[in-house]
Amino acid sequence: MTRTSLTDRYVWTVTRQLSPQTGPDVARELRGTIEETVEARVAEGEDPETAERETILGLGDPDVLAREYGGRPNHLIGPAYFPAWVRLVKLLLAVVVPLAVLGAVLAQAFATDAGPGAILGEASSIAFQVTVHLTFWTAVVFALVERYGSAPDRGQVVDTWSPDELADPADRARRASAAEMVTEVIFTVVLIALVVWQLRGAGEGSVQVLNPDLGIGWGALVVGPLALDVLVTVAAWARGGWSVPLAAAGIVSAVVPGSVLVWLLLTERLLTDLPRELDATFGWGTDWSISLPAVAVGIAVISGWEAVTAVRRLRDARRPGRTRH
Repeated sequence: MTRTSLTDRYVWTVTRQLSPQTGPDVARELRGTIEETVEARVAEGEDPETAERETILGLGDPDVLAREYGGRPNHLIGPAYFPAWVRLVKLLLAVVVPLAVLGAVLAQAFATDAGPGAILGEASSIAFQVTVHLTFWTAVVFALVERYGSAPDRGQVVDTWSPDELADPADRARRASAAEMVTEVIFTVVLIALVVWQLRGAGEGSVQVLNPDLGIGWGALVVGPLALDVLVTVAAWARGGWSVPLAAAGIVSAVVPGSVLVWLLLTERLLTDLPRELDATFGWGTDWSISLPAVAVGIAVISGWEAVTAVRRLRDARRPGRTRH
C-alpha cells in the first residue's frame, strides 16, 4: 500500500466534518486551490514536495478551516450571545449565591452543633460551588443554543435591543452597587450566624453573651427579619430599584428585631451575666456592670437609622419616575 498524499489527507480531514451536501463541493474547491498553488511554486523552482507542504501549511489548521466552511463558530460563546450571558450570570450570582449562603448558614446553625467558624467556612464553600456551577452551566446552555438552536430558540436567549433599555444615570446613582449589596448581605448573614450560635449556646471556652434560654420563638423574631432583610436587599438590587412592597418589607426587617431586642434587654432577658462570663474566660473581674438603658439606646439608634432609610426608600418608590418599575 502506498502512503496517501499530503493533499489527500488534508482534504479528507477538512471535508469529513462537513455534511454530505457540501463536502464534495468543498473537496473539489480545496483540492483545486492546493494544486494551483503548488504548480505556481514549482514553476518558480521550488521542490514539489516542499511546495505541497508549504501550501498546506499556509491554509492552516484543517479543523479551523472546516468550521469556516461549515459555518460553525470557533468560539465558545460568540459576540452576539456574550453580553446576554454576562448579564444573566451577574444576575444569577447576585441573587442565587446570597440565598444559598443564607440557607447554608441557617441549616448549619439550626441542624448542627458547628461553631461560627465552621458555619462561615461551610457557607464560603457553598458560595464557591454555586458560583462555579452557575457560570459553567449557563455557558454550556448558551454554547449549545448558538450552535444547534433554531431561530426561535435564539430569539428567546438574545432579545432585540431597544433604546428603552438604556439606563437612567439618576436611577443608577440611587441604586446600590453590586459591591455594596454583597457587603450588606455578608454582614447580615454573619450577624445571623452569630445570633444563632449564641442562642444555641456558645460552648465551652467561648463567651456567652446572649441568653441561650430565650426560646426558639424569641430567636425567630430576631433571626427571621434579618433573613428577610437579606432577601429584600438582593431583590431590590436585582430589579434595579426599590418598589413599595420591598421598601415596606425593609421597614419590617428594621423595626421588628430592634424592638424585640430592646424589649428583651429592658426586661433583663436578653443578656447573660456578662461580667461573670468574661471573668470566667479571661479573668477580667466582676466589679463592673453594663448599663442596660445605654445598650438599649444603641440598639434603638441602629434600628431607627435602618427604619428611616427604609421609609425614605418607600417615599421614593411612591414618586413616579424616581425608581424603575
